[in-house]
Amino acid sequence: MPLNLTVPALEEKPLIVAETRTQKVLEFIAKLPTSPLQAATALQDEMEILNRQKVSADHRLRALDLYREHIARLAGNLADIYCNASLPLSKESKTHAAAAESLWLELSYGYKLALNDQLGQLFSPSDKTIALTIYRAMESLRQLSMVYYETYFSVPGSIWRDWHQLYFHAAQESLHEIELEIDDQKTSIDLLYKQILLMALADPQHLAPQDMELVADYIARFANHTQLQGLGILENPAGIFVVALDSDKPPVPHVKNVEQTDDSTDILFITVDLARLVHQHLQMLQSGNIARNSGLPENSLDSKYQDMLVYLIKHWGVSPKRIYKRSNMSSRAQLGVGLIAAHYFINNEQHYQQPAGAEDSNLMEPLPVVRPAVKASTWQVINVSASGTALRKFPSVAAQVRIGELLSIKSEGEKNWSVAVLRWATNGEQEQLDIGTQLLAPKAEAAGVRLANGSGLFEPALILPAMSAINQAASIITRCGIYAPARVLELDQNGSTCRIMVTKLVERTRSFERFQFSTL
Repeated sequence: MPLNLTVPALEEKPLIVAETRTQKVLEFIAKLPTSPLQAATALQDEMEILNRQKVSADHRLRALDLYREHIARLAGNLADIYCNASLPLSKESKTHAAAAESLWLELSYGYKLALNDQLGQLFSPSDKTIALTIYRAMESLRQLSMVYYETYFSVPGSIWRDWHQLYFHAAQESLHEIELEIDDQKTSIDLLYKQILLMALADPQHLAPQDMELVADYIARFANHTQLQGLGILENPAGIFVVALDSDKPPVPHVKNVEQTDDSTDILFITVDLARLVHQHLQMLQSGNIARNSGLPENSLDSKYQDMLVYLIKHWGVSPKRIYKRSNMSSRAQLGVGLIAAHYFINNEQHYQQPAGAEDSNLMEPLPVVRPAVKASTWQVINVSASGTALRKFPSVAAQVRIGELLSIKSEGEKNWSVAVLRWATNGEQEQLDIGTQLLAPKAEAAGVRLANGSGLFEPALILPAMSAINQAASIITRCGIYAPARVLELDQNGSTCRIMVTKLVERTRSFERFQFSTL
């Protein structure tokens, strides 16, 4: 399959000649502004000049290799702004994301142009040299895709088309398994492609940007436990995905594409062994017995790391299936964001009041009571199922949300506020933001909790009732940091307090904890 990569058109008679001399490029980099945004703009302008005119492959690569390290640092500084922002993104966050996008896009253009020139030479460079150029092009596109993931935009089809073409060409020319040394690490085109596929299969739109970084690190450590192979007869399709190398699409579960495969261009991506390894790592962390050669990072003992592994097992093991059918709707719903808002609305629009005699004995005098303003926003209902609701933000709505946020929802005609969690988000054209919510309970009871040592104030919490129809026990939702195995808490229900023991963690996000309990 001939390469038809996405590259900019080259000018025949450019007004400004691109600078490729090493000393001059280094001088330019040294004089870049200290502001990441201003530096990114200047660097993007310089790379646009380079990528819009004919330059020999060697000279182009020499300049790109000098730019690349600086781009990585700049992009990291830019990401600090938009990765920590709520949705929809502010103007400042969008500006920083656009700057990072442009840098990685231009870098990918440069390596793809150099590759085209290398392949067109009468005497081609060595296989390893070409393999390195292909790797650099794919890696630049991978970094570009992370900007899209972290801002909840879909990765454009042109990026997938280039990835597939580059890998297909490398495989046909037996370049994909050539060992390359990148940043003191041994890797290959084959391994990089697996990392790209794994990130797509992790469904990043369901993750907070911080969790995407955890997933990316795990993938970098263990992607070698996956396999790429030709089509064949399968005993069990679980953990097996089809990659269409002549398409502009990400991989899809084999069970969803079994009748439409093409032996000449389709391959299988098998993640079964990696899913088993994830399960082993989870058991290891839960038991506290971590092998020295496990390959896990130091932060793997963090509870959020274990939550991530549970998530990955579901996405790299058995392909997730929709349990309930969604029905298209055209109505509106009121949306509250966060635990405080949910408690307020469920408590008949009243802020939490401490039960009588619940003063903190450690305080010389009571702290002033802070009453944050709570207001619901109106969203459009796109579709509804028994398990959740998809919503679209109206342009006039100012609400800010994050993946994993606790939501309170009341649709038109409903009396009660339901409790849900924000599972995914998608940014679209014209400032459009769609979110997907999963229902936790159709109703809840406002309550308060505190540690059972008698010190400290009660904090707002929600009690979700038991649902026998789905064999679900009653549970409590609190802020993060309250849960601990067998911890004893005081529970306030309408001014009446009792002691409870935490029994089982149901779910933990970066916004809240939900756990089951027993009354003492």
